[in-house]
Amino acid sequence: MTATPDPVALTLTQALKSYDLDTLLNTLTAHGGARATKQRRANLVRVFRAAESEHINLLVPPDDFHPWLRRTLTTNENGTPAKPNSVVSRLSALRTLYRDLRAQGLLYIDPLLDYAAPSGETGKTPLPTRADIEALIAEARAQKDAALTAALLLLTHHAVQVTEILTARWSAYQPESGTLLRHRTATRLDDPTLRALDDMLAQQGGPMQLETFSGRRIFPYDSQDALRLRIFQSCQRAGLAFLPPSGLRRSALRDYPLQAADAGFSNPLAFERAVTLARQAVGADDPTPEAKRRSTRPSS
Repeated sequence: MTATPDPVALTLTQALKSYDLDTLLNTLTAHGGARATKQRRANLVRVFRAAESEHINLLVPPDDFHPWLRRTLTTNENGTPAKPNSVVSRLSALRTLYRDLRAQGLLYIDPLLDYAAPSGETGKTPLPTRADIEALIAEARAQKDAALTAALLLLTHHAVQVTEILTARWSAYQPESGTLLRHRTATRLDDPTLRALDDMLAQQGGPMQLETFSGRRIFPYDSQDALRLRIFQSCQRAGLAFLPPSGLRRSALRDYPLQAADAGFSNPLAFERAVTLARQAVGADDPTPEAKRRSTRPSS
């Protein structure tokens, strides 16, 4: 007897084949995916229009998908170069889309795996100072926000990507070895980050009960916007200008002597370039990152 096709999978597949972005996003949202915001749609329109005009299968991309995608992301529809932050926003939206499609069982391998993401910043863009970062983490702790505290430590100590935070499940965390399995590497976490994750683990029932909830997501944020909002609110309470997650993540490359795997990089050249840019982007009132890297990590 032939199994009945999954109607959700059929709708999603047809939407992808017809490049129907609205149906695709609304269907994913209705079944647990990220919210179909206007900004998210705007960030995906360029990719979908280009894919339709060039007959690119976004569900089963061709072998030259990454070079095609880089050309598409870095140019606007009128042929002008896209701004670096627009490139990053488009790529981030596409990563979220593929994450949601994997959750629905339409994909087993991420088409963006090992895609060398362009930087949305330059060496001239100041990163948040260490003092501001510590103040933000202290505010999260003062609010007893265990999830935000852990997320900030992962960003600023281990250069964990926002998409990794959103998708991480308890099965990826090994409290005995202090290791977190990431998209491309496994990272040995430092003590402050371990304590923050262990606090969250205790709220779930502790390590002895880990098997019973290993499939749950670690963090409560259902989208990048949700995490950005929590960071924004904490920045306001701490009297800080908004510290975007991208800058918080890159500060880890500036402040700590991470190896490529520690920072989630599988490409050594991409890692070296990212570290170089981060070390060129020192904030004006934070002039001595080299000294910080030689010293013991802060306890926060």
